[in-house]
Amino acid sequence: EVGWHQDASFFVTTPQTVTTFWFALEDATLDNGCLWVQPGGHRGPGSVLREQYVCERPADGSPPRLVMHTLDPTPWPTAAEARALPVAAGTLVVFPGLLPHCSPPNRSARSRLAYTLHVTDGSAAYAAQNWLQRSAGFPVRGLA
Repeated sequence: EVGWHQDASFFVTTPQTVTTFWFALEDATLDNGCLWVQPGGHRGPGSVLREQYVCERPADGSPPRLVMHTLDPTPWPTAAEARALPVAAGTLVVFPGLLPHCSPPNRSARSRLAYTLHVTDGSAAYAAQNWLQRSAGFPVRGLA
């Protein structure tokens, strides 16, 4: 199970540019936890980044901590606002980083493997607080 979230929470850029490519390696069904989305939830009122997953590096030298910070109190979609996206193996689902989505628990005996790729625009600034960082010699780069 993966609760409601926005992928832009994990890859903050200015401007926000993350796009998700979700490849179904196996059939994704209602029984085995297919994606659920809030149609249009990435546009219009309420289409703000609600959370940011950051790596806090304490000044006292103690180990870094990964923390999800609330940025906006907009509630996550209700069941009535959500739509299931069952897809066959081999399907590619592409969506913007602000789209609220989740995957309910797999209640079946079948797995639901998927591969996810997150891409950002190379001209966007990648947040220094993002949990995923590379060394100065191998910086995170978006696609130009």
